[in-house]
Amino acid sequence: MCLKNQLDIPRGKDMFAGDTQTQKWARKALQILVERAQDRRKRTITFTELTEALDLPGRFPYTVKMDDVCRHIIKTLAQLEMSDDWEGEIPHITSIVMRTNGECSPNMCKALTGDYDRQPSWQRLQTELNCSFCYEKWDAVLAALPY
Repeated sequence: MCLKNQLDIPRGKDMFAGDTQTQKWARKALQILVERAQDRRKRTITFTELTEALDLPGRFPYTVKMDDVCRHIIKTLAQLEMSDDWEGEIPHITSIVMRTNGECSPNMCKALTGDYDRQPSWQRLQTELNCSFCYEKWDAVLAALPY
């Protein structure tokens, strides 16, 4: 069973409803995540790789801010799902963002296991990742958003 995107995610904002730095990063990050999900060779991405792909300088712990970026993406996709112009559920694409050691972030652990500190089973994680990897409407998702 795939995770659902949430409208009431704490600190999550519509990534197009403002111009904060994290909202700008979220707009760019979603495109990067979609490319990764569609890439048959290399699908997951670490917080560090995402930070580098966003071309952020390494002097600040931007990987911490990536949690907020992911929250903005989740909220925006939930809003798209609820719109009259969209049919069906959109996978929780931020699940493909992993820690450098290959583990899920505490927020993803909470979503998948109910506990911030407990990593999901390999099978549960693969099920979640496959939701994003096998989704055939990523291009339509990007086209439906006001880029």
